[in-house]
Amino acid sequence: MTPPRIAVVSAVGLCLALAFAVDRVARRSTRLRLPSRITIENVVADLSGTLDRSAVVAEPSDAPVRAGELEPNPYYKLHGGRRPALLAPPPSRLRHRLRLPADAALELSTGVQGPATRDTRLAGIRFSVSIDGEEVFARTIDPAASHRDRRWFDDRVELGRLADREVELTLSTDVAVPARRPSGIPGWSHVRVLHQTHRDRQPARPDAPNVLLLLVDTLRADQLGCYGAAPSPSPSLDRLARQGLVFESAIAQAPWTVPSVASIFTGLHPTSHGLTGDRVQASFLADTLPTLAAHAEQGGITTIGVSANFVVSRETNLARGFETFIALPENRDSREEARASDVNGVFLDWLHQNPGRRFLAYLHYMEPHEPYDPPAALRPVPPEGIAPAVARGHVKDLTLAINHGRHAPLGPAAVGHLRALYQAEVRTWDTALGGLLEGLAAAGVRESTVILVTADHGEEFQEHGRLGHGTQLYDELLRVPLVIAGPGIVPGRVAEQAQGIDVFPTVSALLGLPPPPGLEGQNLLAARAARPAISETRNAIGPDGTETRLLSLRTPEWKLIHAPALGRSELYDLAHDPGEHDDRFGTVPQGAALRETLAAWESAAPSPPAVTYYDPAFPEKLRALGYVE
Repeated sequence: MTPPRIAVVSAVGLCLALAFAVDRVARRSTRLRLPSRITIENVVADLSGTLDRSAVVAEPSDAPVRAGELEPNPYYKLHGGRRPALLAPPPSRLRHRLRLPADAALELSTGVQGPATRDTRLAGIRFSVSIDGEEVFARTIDPAASHRDRRWFDDRVELGRLADREVELTLSTDVAVPARRPSGIPGWSHVRVLHQTHRDRQPARPDAPNVLLLLVDTLRADQLGCYGAAPSPSPSLDRLARQGLVFESAIAQAPWTVPSVASIFTGLHPTSHGLTGDRVQASFLADTLPTLAAHAEQGGITTIGVSANFVVSRETNLARGFETFIALPENRDSREEARASDVNGVFLDWLHQNPGRRFLAYLHYMEPHEPYDPPAALRPVPPEGIAPAVARGHVKDLTLAINHGRHAPLGPAAVGHLRALYQAEVRTWDTALGGLLEGLAAAGVRESTVILVTADHGEEFQEHGRLGHGTQLYDELLRVPLVIAGPGIVPGRVAEQAQGIDVFPTVSALLGLPPPPGLEGQNLLAARAARPAISETRNAIGPDGTETRLLSLRTPEWKLIHAPALGRSELYDLAHDPGEHDDRFGTVPQGAALRETLAAWESAAPSPPAVTYYDPAFPEKLRALGYVE
């Protein structure tokens, strides 16, 4: 029996935990409540992306200002990790002549790479910004005095009365105590002048539907009842599919999240949006590219995104354009993955706080992604003799070992258990979908909302020798669901091939907005030209174990997979070999013709814009998701 005092303490602890939880929800609800007008921000000047030597008016003779990278704290990856920066040893001055627009603001990050221990002989660095001689910002950072200063500081300055004129803007670094040596190397990063404009919000109207875009990470089409799986793990989605359009062959632009979601958000192939993730610098979406959310926001549509995948976030700039964006779990130290019910709860709370507004919402779920960890009630009993990691469904390390040839492929019993766990996760998400649809009905918006369900990529279970995703371009990785249901959508099934790049122009049309120029996709709800689907990955594994690039070109009849660096191609007859096991390249003329088509596409594809910032924690995020070792 529990001693009385312990029982009292436990009760107090439970009450405190509940109080903190209620307070957190209350604070989040307040934060989700929006003002009457939309504030839109555009970058008008990037002052730290490159070094303009003519802007340097003062610097130490033995330590000039230079462009480089700075890492205030290698152990604090989110706010202390490596970022591109202008390294400005004190005393330094960088002076820029520019015109500040009306309603201007300044965003900037400052950091000092210094000692990891206290040192009273050193002095901190004072960063300051002045406009026409008037100081508008100052911060002193001293990593030698406080461990709390071993990080990046992200600040914002509203320029207000100083805007709408030609100005002289100066970035300065100085030693806070001139008689002492500086406590490290100071750096400026992500220094950007922003222009703010305001738009009236579109009200919700019966003739102007909302759009709810649901992306289920790692969901392959053939594992769903509406695509032929039996027994079906997806009864809620199956019912929705019967009420709307089902696209039989929807093809992702990449077999992993970052480039695929970027293609959905930009309407561009990975080659053109540049967010390929093959290097750290290619992990941040350029500010110059229109995104679906930013385009909707410009049209007066209220936007919200909720993501349970930490690579779809503000840190990779994939959240750009969403007026409200919530990355889950909100506690960055939490080791627990957010569930679909958590994602839906945040969105429905936002919907309750902001009624009567036409919206574009994006919800990103993680259930089918490894680790396969369904609720106990849905978890299958593991067969005897399989490895403990396989029994648990935590196979990230095993996947990397198998894919790199360091571990033998799994046997049929182990693969079958992983498939059963995966299907249980699909069922878990599908149950949450039913709850979301009920929540929409309770909020009175179910009949005025078009729902689009898709995925970023699929998952492989050794159909071609590997587990997971990211490294190959077979259909188990690229063929994803695409279901559109809601007001104005005539139910049916569409045989013509669709692609991830088609989502942007399709949603834009649903919102009544003309698409921006330069999109590579097509509106799926209008007449469109037949064209092949092109996908790519930079994470393919070559014969020597190093990463290489793969491209695929898919028509309804044929699939070409090409490795440019290896000079190797594969060709599959999809009508007679949908599993892609009989390589026909070199035996039929279609292979050479498709190679020519792919080469012509590559030569004509727009180049990606330059990116001057990246997510400092990106490599760690890829490791956490199992993409790299």
